[in-house]
Amino acid sequence: MPDLSNKTARRKLKPRSSAYTQKLAEGRALGYRKRTAGAPGRWLLRTAEDEGGYAFEVLGAADDHAEADGREVLSYTQALAAALGKQTADPTKITVAQALDEWARAKVATASTEKRKADIESTARRIAAAFKRKTLKTITARDIARWMDGYIVEGKDPRARRATANRDLATLKAALTRAANAYDYTGPRAWEAAKKFAKAESFGARMVILTLEQEAQLIAAARSDFADVLTALQMTGARYGEIRHATAGDLQGNRLTLEGKTGRRTIALSPDKAAWFAERAKGRPKGAPLLIRHDGTGWPDGGQMKPMRAAVAAAGLPETVTTYALRHGFISRALSAGVPIAAVAQHVGSSPEMIAASYAKFTPTQMQEWFA
Repeated sequence: MPDLSNKTARRKLKPRSSAYTQKLAEGRALGYRKRTAGAPGRWLLRTAEDEGGYAFEVLGAADDHAEADGREVLSYTQALAAALGKQTADPTKITVAQALDEWARAKVATASTEKRKADIESTARRIAAAFKRKTLKTITARDIARWMDGYIVEGKDPRARRATANRDLATLKAALTRAANAYDYTGPRAWEAAKKFAKAESFGARMVILTLEQEAQLIAAARSDFADVLTALQMTGARYGEIRHATAGDLQGNRLTLEGKTGRRTIALSPDKAAWFAERAKGRPKGAPLLIRHDGTGWPDGGQMKPMRAAVAAAGLPETVTTYALRHGFISRALSAGVPIAAVAQHVGSSPEMIAASYAKFTPTQMQEWFA
């Protein structure tokens, strides 16, 4: 076991995601975590939970490069005293930065390209910098509102800036919710009430709705494994991330359980759709991906981008077409068929307000398809 009390020895420790630990008592340990070479580590308290696993509390930064101040930067002696004074890790002390860091590591683990990994890590660091010293408990709706307002910069296109703010808000919410759930945090969740900017550019830019004929052309032009992904999106209105995470065990008869940014939900499938999914799940272990690539592996985060661009080009469709076009088509056709907005929202994992606001108007192409 490394000597955590020795500053020089700590500097030589190999960076890793798991903490180096020193046992304090049964079920309790002082941890030292350093993920980046040359950067200071952080002191943690790790406590075992009754149902298995561990809870963690960040005690402060280690004095690897800066002098200890007893508050934010702690010496070994100070960290040890802080850890010994606590019987259990306090999830309210999980910082926003820690939540974003753990979110980024989870996303990077399934990212398909080095650029995608770098973008994820950069986004997490940029957002974390705006909430220094904030924790799950101390971050407020006002903090988030001020941060959002800071995106509107004089001389910049306000719609584009609002779009960026909305994307980063979604990331912040996902990271904080993930951490809160992982560490059994039961305190206030101020981030849940944070509102995105209305009429931002990004959603409108992605609001491309294809005709059924165009969707068929797109699927036919895609390579066969990706054609399965597109077909699943077309049939369910799900997000790419939800489909890629689905396992063979998530399919139970004519019901498919999906998990995404709005949590878990179970959707109903028509007999023909259920049969299509059952054919893909046939013979696969329950924990195996429901849809796989040619090499037998699951689809990674961002893995849809390259084959989507190739399919769009091969089908002769506009470059603005993304996988979201199939979701938009599903929702708009359900609404045109008279399905209640609340039912559509529940099926696709959205809110009635978002559905009503975003799909209040239909495109000339749709109007031509439906009524001409």
